[in-house]
Amino acid sequence: VRSRGSDFDIPVVFSLVIALLRNKKKFFARHLELYGHNRHARVGRLKPIILKLKWKTKGNFHDCGIFTLLHMESFNGGTAANWDCGLVVESELQYDMLRRLRFKFATKILLHEINVHAEKMLKLAKEFDKVDSLEKMSIIIEAVKNMEQRDRI
Repeated sequence: VRSRGSDFDIPVVFSLVIALLRNKKKFFARHLELYGHNRHARVGRLKPIILKLKWKTKGNFHDCGIFTLLHMESFNGGTAANWDCGLVVESELQYDMLRRLRFKFATKILLHEINVHAEKMLKLAKEFDKVDSLEKMSIIIEAVKNMEQRDRI
């Protein structure tokens, strides 16, 4: 699998993720113990489980944050079998759904009251909305080119 010009060995990456989860689990168990929580030993013995979710992807390595936000928004504490975050299986439809979620989450973050630049972002969005369609497309294409050029550096 290639990502941003690097080769990744997926089994190695998953092994590293599992090792990281185990270390974080130990730190979290130690934290619970320090604060006198009675389940610290139980947490320390838990084994991480990678859920088999129907909407999992094989080649999408750039929407991790979108999946994380969606999972945090939709998880209700139940089992993976009963969990429905609203995504379909990996497909063009899922890709379109993720594109809309990117827009939704970006809008929420940019316009949130805690963002000190929210008013500026809203003003810029309203100005952009007034621009005619062809100029909008030109601006978007130029922004994508600039983004791709930054990613290559």
